[in-house]
Amino acid sequence: MIDLLSHVQPIPGWVIALAGGIIALAVVRIVRQTLGSSGRGAKQQDEAGATLLRDLQKTVARLETENATLSSLLQSLPDFTRKMNSRIERREIPMQFMRIAEQLFAPSQILIFLVEERINKLTLVRHMGLPPDFPSSFQVEFGEGRIGLVAQQGIAMDVDDFIREKRLTGANLDVPAHFPFKTDLCAPMMLENKVRGVISIGGFPRQQKHAKVILSLIADLGSIALYNHDLFGKTQVMANSDGLTKLYNKRFFMEKLSSVMLDAGRGHHPFSLFIFDLDHFKHYNDSQGHQAGDEVLKMTGEILRETIRPDDVAARYGGEEFIVLLAHSPKKGAMIAAERIREEIAAHAFPNREAQPLKIVSLSGGVATFPDDGQTSADLIAAADAALYRAKREGRNKVCASKPKYFSDESDDVVYNVQKG
Repeated sequence: MIDLLSHVQPIPGWVIALAGGIIALAVVRIVRQTLGSSGRGAKQQDEAGATLLRDLQKTVARLETENATLSSLLQSLPDFTRKMNSRIERREIPMQFMRIAEQLFAPSQILIFLVEERINKLTLVRHMGLPPDFPSSFQVEFGEGRIGLVAQQGIAMDVDDFIREKRLTGANLDVPAHFPFKTDLCAPMMLENKVRGVISIGGFPRQQKHAKVILSLIADLGSIALYNHDLFGKTQVMANSDGLTKLYNKRFFMEKLSSVMLDAGRGHHPFSLFIFDLDHFKHYNDSQGHQAGDEVLKMTGEILRETIRPDDVAARYGGEEFIVLLAHSPKKGAMIAAERIREEIAAHAFPNREAQPLKIVSLSGGVATFPDDGQTSADLIAAADAALYRAKREGRNKVCASKPKYFSDESDDVVYNVQKG
């Protein structure tokens, strides 16, 4: 994980600006005292002295404004950096941008765009100061308008930069769809030469000399936070996934099952488990080799990912055994989903599948539903497993539903000398 503090670049001129403000204030006091001692009325002040006084007063006002911003930044930066360097939720990062930008610049508009890598566009994820009817999740192409230009060039730009760019290159920065945007200052969120987003602010109450540098600093810190979040997410996925099939591993699945069971118990809604293994998989391994067997397992994982719904959870339970949590599915719906998976496996053209005893690579599985077939994880898995054994006994390439104890024959619950595979 990247340490945000180690990437904070010093802002040029901070110390000079702060010291300059103090010196300027002192000079003004000296001038005022000198002019006052040489004559109290305006007639006694020569034109040069009056001009000097006005210039110094303007300088002091500007430096006081800049120093107020820098002072606010110095007060806000440690807390902002600490939050950005913590395990912050991705949706919280734009909110932190909004807070510190509003505190430092007091603008009338703030826009936060993040790059959606799948389509390589900037998507508006957070905003302040847009009309209520402005489209949510508004998207901007790279190079489109002021915001797209900043993303394309990867540098912070203000109004003067936009005017210069338009004059030198003839770029069309006045996109009709962007008319609601007050992009007076814009900075890219960049890390390792990759743009991760853009922050735009507008409607300043007053101009600030170091505004572009300060916004760039904030954007850089945010880009590191986004990078850290994505890196942690990838690491977490790796820890929770089976290396071969890329499905979830058994440990994560059992944690998820406990959580879903708790929610289902509170909400009084069903869910189902589908547990299955590949028929005669040992025969395939022995006849085709373990590398070919691994490929079958990988393909099975791909088929599961493509077949299940977004809310379902599929995992490799062990060896050639897989398990699927079918969210909010009663027994009938779970059987339909399980049968669809069985058909996809049976129809898939696995290499040398005709060498298998059934002339295809097939599965045998069992479905159990909460709460009818079990009210604990162990009971529910045992019920699905018993239904799987029944599918084996009945000829394989089949899915069986668990029968509640008060409906099932006692012989269904006891299985002797049935080998998986």
